[in-house]
Amino acid sequence: HWLVTGVPLIILSPLAALLLSLDFNGWRAMALTLLLGTPTLSFLGAIGVGLTVGLRRGGVLLSLLVLPLAIPVLIFASAAMEAASQGLPINGYLAILGAMLLGSATLSPFATAAALRITLQ
Repeated sequence: HWLVTGVPLIILSPLAALLLSLDFNGWRAMALTLLLGTPTLSFLGAIGVGLTVGLRRGGVLLSLLVLPLAIPVLIFASAAMEAASQGLPINGYLAILGAMLLGSATLSPFATAAALRITLQ
C-alpha cells in the first residue's frame, strides 16, 4: 500500500516544494517527514481496516478509529515543517516521527492480526 501511495508523494515532493516556494531546507524537511510519516499512517490504517473488515459500512467507523491515532503524526510533521521554515533544527521532530514509525512497524502486524482474529470470529 505504501509503495503505491507514499513513494509517489515523496517523488513529487520537489514539485510540491517548488509550488509552495520552499527553500532547500523546507523541501528536505518535507521529504523527510513524508518518508517517516506516510508509512506510519499506512500501518495505523491497517489496524483500522483489520477492525472494520467485516462491516458493511465500515468507512465511517474506520475514519473515527484511525483519525485520533494519526493526529500525533500530523502534529509532529507540521511542527517540523514550521521549524524548518524558521531555520530551526528539526532533528527532535524527526526523531519522534522515526520512533512512531518504528513503534507502528513493530506493533501494527500484531494488532492487525488480533483485530482480524476478533473480527472474523
